[in-house]
Amino acid sequence: MSLRFRRLVAWVAVAATGLALLAASAGRGQPSGRFAYSLELTGEISPATSSWVNKALDEAADQNATVAIIRLDTPGGLDSSLRDIVKDIGDAPMPVIVYVSPNGARAASAGAYITEAGDVAAMAPVTNIGSATPISIGPGSNDRVLGRKIRNDAAAYMRALTAAHGRNVAVGERMVRSAVNLTAGEALRAGFIDVIAPSERALLTKLDGFRVRGPKAQVLHTADLRISDHDIPLQYEILQILVNPTVAFLLLSVGLIGLAIEIFNPGVIAPGTLGLISFLLGLYGTAQLPVTAAGILLLVLAMGLFIAEGHLQSHGVLGLSGVIALILSGLLLYDTNGGFGVSVPVVIVAGTVLGGFFAFMVQRAVRARREPVRTGYEEMVGALAEVRVPLAPEGQVFTNGALWRARAVDGAGRLRTGDRVRVESVDGLTLLVRPEPHAETETEQGES
Repeated sequence: MSLRFRRLVAWVAVAATGLALLAASAGRGQPSGRFAYSLELTGEISPATSSWVNKALDEAADQNATVAIIRLDTPGGLDSSLRDIVKDIGDAPMPVIVYVSPNGARAASAGAYITEAGDVAAMAPVTNIGSATPISIGPGSNDRVLGRKIRNDAAAYMRALTAAHGRNVAVGERMVRSAVNLTAGEALRAGFIDVIAPSERALLTKLDGFRVRGPKAQVLHTADLRISDHDIPLQYEILQILVNPTVAFLLLSVGLIGLAIEIFNPGVIAPGTLGLISFLLGLYGTAQLPVTAAGILLLVLAMGLFIAEGHLQSHGVLGLSGVIALILSGLLLYDTNGGFGVSVPVVIVAGTVLGGFFAFMVQRAVRARREPVRTGYEEMVGALAEVRVPLAPEGQVFTNGALWRARAVDGAGRLRTGDRVRVESVDGLTLLVRPEPHAETETEQGES
């Protein structure tokens, strides 16, 4: 009984130790006490960054953060992604401070809307904000009526955000309609932001006692808050690369070309494998972006023209048309804002190089398929041979460096030693031949 008791005590001790370690491990990921959850938001506003903000704010809520700080530095990005971020800021249970930092950072275009969506809008001293005019490069972007509708919608959105937090509505509207830009000092004097601070610690000190206006109206007590910094995780950085329109288009094009090369040259493996990986990555990035029907159709047309170039004698016209279609596809495929569009020089150069290479490979593959068979018995058909043992009707002929049993086809008559014959077909190991009266002349011309 004593032995059993000691074993039971040992097992309980082991279990308690394991639970303690698990609790300690979990505790390291869960900040205790009052703290500020600080998350990084840099680069273009895209589906990747909106997903990251959504996850980070959810995590901040789960950990009962007192406030959340979004460290913002962006040139702008997608309208749909910025609206997702604004919704996440509004849905967060804690006050969200949007802080344009560090010095040298900017909140341009979509960044201006995100800043105004914050319960507190703050900037580092050497930063700027503005240029919030929406720019579309998709089909219909030159339509004046459509452009006016887009600007009016964006202006109303900015007015709603600034008015909800008691900031300068007129300045916000000028940023949308006239692409106005302000320094941090100018924005503070105009009442477009709430505070300027050189660092996060200084920011929290200045905001102690600050009265938040808007849906989350309250008085902040932030002087003693601990700061928990969170940078963009690697998975979101990789996603940020994949959803870049230029990268997505290049991956999509390389993938389609690699797969097509594998189809025309089965067994090469490398182009097909790399093509499939590139295509899937490009497809994933493309699926996160708004695409146009015109861009998709042009991409399909380009591939069709490249394939047609290999089968038809167009003297390069179809191949050139395919290159043009591929370039236009890259320029029109994504309906994104100007600050988050494809790089025109990259698309032109890549479209020319990739399109030309693909057209060349297809042409070579089709030409190789049309050439006579060079292996097996099939290569003997049509070959010239010299009779070494008279054929009456069977004998032997010499061709391709070897003696072959041969039989004259019906009606060929007796063939004597030295006669030239042409192989008609192959029957097992016997060549079926027919006299070739002009063989001497053809041979001499070939040698000449």
